[in-house]
Amino acid sequence: MIPPQSPLVSCPESGAHARGGEPDYRVGGQAVIEGVMMRGRRFWALAVRKPDGSIHTQAEPLRSFLVRHPGWDKPFLRGVFVLGESLVLGWRALSLSADIVLEEEGGGEGIGWLQKAISIVLALLLAVGLFILLPTWLAPRIMGEDSPVWLWNLVEGAMRIAFFIAYLLLVSLSREMRRVFEYHGAEHQSIHLLENGYPLEPEWALREGTDHLRCGTSFVLLVLVITVVVYSFLGKPAVWLRVLERIAIIPLVAGISYEIMKYADRNRSPWMQIITAPGLALQRLTTRRPDREQAEVALTALKALMDWEDLRKQG
Repeated sequence: MIPPQSPLVSCPESGAHARGGEPDYRVGGQAVIEGVMMRGRRFWALAVRKPDGSIHTQAEPLRSFLVRHPGWDKPFLRGVFVLGESLVLGWRALSLSADIVLEEEGGGEGIGWLQKAISIVLALLLAVGLFILLPTWLAPRIMGEDSPVWLWNLVEGAMRIAFFIAYLLLVSLSREMRRVFEYHGAEHQSIHLLENGYPLEPEWALREGTDHLRCGTSFVLLVLVITVVVYSFLGKPAVWLRVLERIAIIPLVAGISYEIMKYADRNRSPWMQIITAPGLALQRLTTRRPDREQAEVALTALKALMDWEDLRKQG
């Protein structure tokens, strides 16, 4: 079974602003099983290290909703579409990478559709149960029913952040996830090279840091913090209704969080550095220093994406 898809290894839009009048590729990415997926505005590319040492590479059109319907590319709306597309594309890339690796190792077929469906269901149940249902149920019992709603949500938010960090620490015990985190670091290093106009070579990539301002890990942490404020306006309905409200309002929270990250990427003022510092620190749990071969895979995905994006611009 493939590991649950999570934004912690997904960067919906890393904002690679090429310099010197070069086009803005707006590259994002995600670590997958033994590889990296990179996405641009119109295409996405996948590179996976096969057991025989070769690198499988493929690129396909992205068909982004916001590219096809630019009228929806508005503040607080675009974040919802970007997040949704990132989750769908990330799951597809993760599934493809698992098929490529397992087919090569076993000489047969990859993961079946039933196993993939079970993985999706388990991931959704884990996310809802651990980060929504459990904190929502526990907070009133810890603080008491007569506590003010803001205090409920403060405790809820603290528990969600604690559960998130505990989850990251737990999955990092897995050798397979540590490999994914190494590819996550390689993905960030590759994007740093593009942003700074450096040569897209493994030796250059390994000099870069493994954190990135607009990483999915930082995004998730920001979402968890903003929910404390937003949920405080929802009152004290029954537990089942509070859970439904929290699920329904996720798109709003995601849209707000996306705009904050987008602004932080363009405004590196001291106070924005303070706001983004916790997310960058948390990335120490979801990224690892890659080796040269892993950096090569990430750069292969990035180069393939750039080739396709250039072909579309010329076409």
